[in-house]
Amino acid sequence: MIPEKESTPPYSAVAEGAEGPAETRSDSREQSEPPAPGGEKSEFDRMAEYEWQDITTDFFDCVKDLELGELVHDSMFGLLEAMSAIEMMDPKMDAGMCCNREATPLTFDTAVETGVMKLANIEPREAIGLIDAVYSCTVSWLEGHSMVQTVLTCLYLHKPHRIECKTIKAFAIAIEKIINLIRNITVRAHVFEEEDFQLSSFDYNMSADVSEAKALSMLKAAEEDLIKKAKDAEEEREKEELHALLARIRFTRLFLQSMVSLYPVKNSSMWQGHGGAWHEITLQSVAPTKNEMIDIVKTLNGALELAQTIEKTIELGTQPEEGSDAPNPMGFSMMVNQRLLPPTFPRSTKIKDRHLSIQYLGELIQRIKHGCKIVNCTNFHAALNFLMDFSKKYSPCLLSRSIPQTLYLPAHGKVFGVKPLTEVLKESAKAFIAPPVLLPDSQLYNNPYAVKCVNYFFENNEPTFSSLFALCGYNRARQRDRLGSVMFTFARLQEEAEGVDAYLHSLSLKIESSRQHLACFGTWVFYHCLRAMSCYLLAGLELELYSVHEYLYIFWYLYQYLFSWIVSALTRAETFLAEQEYIADMKAAKSNQKKPKTKKRKSRGDAKEIVFNQAMQTLCGGYYKALAGFYKENRIPEPLPMFDNEQVRFEHRFAPFASLTTPPPMPYGEFRQLKMFMLQSPAQELYAAAAKHFHEARTLLETFPNPDEEWMDVVKVAKMNFVMMNLLASGHSRESKQPPEFDFSCHRYFPIIKQRK
Repeated sequence: MIPEKESTPPYSAVAEGAEGPAETRSDSREQSEPPAPGGEKSEFDRMAEYEWQDITTDFFDCVKDLELGELVHDSMFGLLEAMSAIEMMDPKMDAGMCCNREATPLTFDTAVETGVMKLANIEPREAIGLIDAVYSCTVSWLEGHSMVQTVLTCLYLHKPHRIECKTIKAFAIAIEKIINLIRNITVRAHVFEEEDFQLSSFDYNMSADVSEAKALSMLKAAEEDLIKKAKDAEEEREKEELHALLARIRFTRLFLQSMVSLYPVKNSSMWQGHGGAWHEITLQSVAPTKNEMIDIVKTLNGALELAQTIEKTIELGTQPEEGSDAPNPMGFSMMVNQRLLPPTFPRSTKIKDRHLSIQYLGELIQRIKHGCKIVNCTNFHAALNFLMDFSKKYSPCLLSRSIPQTLYLPAHGKVFGVKPLTEVLKESAKAFIAPPVLLPDSQLYNNPYAVKCVNYFFENNEPTFSSLFALCGYNRARQRDRLGSVMFTFARLQEEAEGVDAYLHSLSLKIESSRQHLACFGTWVFYHCLRAMSCYLLAGLELELYSVHEYLYIFWYLYQYLFSWIVSALTRAETFLAEQEYIADMKAAKSNQKKPKTKKRKSRGDAKEIVFNQAMQTLCGGYYKALAGFYKENRIPEPLPMFDNEQVRFEHRFAPFASLTTPPPMPYGEFRQLKMFMLQSPAQELYAAAAKHFHEARTLLETFPNPDEEWMDVVKVAKMNFVMMNLLASGHSRESKQPPEFDFSCHRYFPIIKQRK
């Protein structure tokens, strides 16, 4: 309905009312009810003068002229109003739609007063249902939902000290300590974004007055009480329920104990100052030792076994009521925290299913166990490789990504809270290429100018490597964003490394002419920069950011440049290491010292890494030439020229590399020339060349014994693509113009090329 005719007061009157004091505006409704003094019409009387007209039929007639999906944009109805209109009153998008189901949200006090919630005499089946529901809420919170819409909908957690039931009281306090520890671990690691984790606890106490040790002792007492009850139980059903409840309490205790042990603790020591006075010094946070980690893994194994028992006995507890959003009939109020939600339209939260939640907890424990293995990575290179592999496997889980971060760097700049990160970086560079300045038998080792220069270099660039390590803890999409920004810091780092090498080389020529110090730190930095660049491009394939018509220059860059440069850097490092060993042997021979029996130098896996990167280079060459063959046969659909500019797309994809001087940015013109030259060859020759590349990659990967899972996946991809390229080279489906299918189900980076039927 719209007004056909209206009578409005003068604009000055409206403006005066709109600009009046807040008290006048807030009481406008009460003032509008009685007749206005002086014969003026009230707001209600003025509204009554509108003459309304039904426009429903005219509206639907006009709508018929709009195409499907077409909108009319009015100046008074923009995008914000449109999105609000879509969200309002949608039960999935507007959480306020749930308010009418519960006239007055229950609080802890009202639920107890009305008898809806028990504080004592809670039956075992009710306790089982309650605990399972709380774990479902906890898992929902871990997956990124707000705490007030998940965990804190359980009224028992609002005032756990008033609970009279020993079992539920101990559990309520313990689960709050677990949640607080998880929150502290994720905050300390700080590798989350807003889509991963809702940080705020909305000022809930979370049993801050109870220590973790007290909570563990309460759970232990509850366990002993349940064991006694189970022995005295006569009915088989009651005994079964008590054992199921015991498994849940014991699981909670073991999980809390493992979280307490994994959280870095602060150690303190006594120091005797001047005058003989003793002072207590608080040291940095320290990660668990290897022996302590063995006990933690044993505890996690015990919790994992109990998780399987819990999943089998879920049906023994009370189940959610049909048609209700509450995860359990007793102890939950979904709207109790509605006032704490932001003023925007909050999304309604669906609590995760109980079976899926317990399975999630079991998988979480497995991930945590694997993450604990980082304590065995004393070398920075090994730790970085571990985190990168861990991220590929367990990217969705924030807690399991945060734990290795807090274990390796529990304090700023301290590996395991003990060793300075700068010293670990020096050891990494020494193991990679053995710069003479870091070798004790070199005269540069004790040169004060050289030592000062090297120390400044590592201290100044420690944040870059620390951020590179932390970057591996983010989810995969955010990792790619941050890798792009890391390139700017690597550009500065490369310049400094080249300057340090040049200065140390000049000193080396003055002190000892037999040794050179060219490109040592530069090669080490260059290697890490190349790895970051390759991860950036490959992440685009994993996240499906590239269109098929963009694959050509992505694989071209990986084939012609990145993996080639990585192999070159690794080969140079191996050669330089061999030269340093030879120089050391010559010095020992000249001094007539009996050469000790030395172990064969460990290759640190460099030989394996060189072969792997050679295989990656060859594999990318196969994709590059296969795609060129498809282009030659016009089987790769391209955008219309009026909507596309290949040079703009090319420069956009490689924009983060523009700030780097080494390797130099590749201009689009060079790619264009190589592409035109490549397309002069017949498609069959290109397919045959691609098949040769895939075969070489497979042969290289099969040279090493005991390959890991990723190697086996790449071998499988190479085999499948080798077969397909041979078929295409022999003329199979020559007349077909169907575009190929790229299947990433076997490997996240390298697809299996399939022929569409």
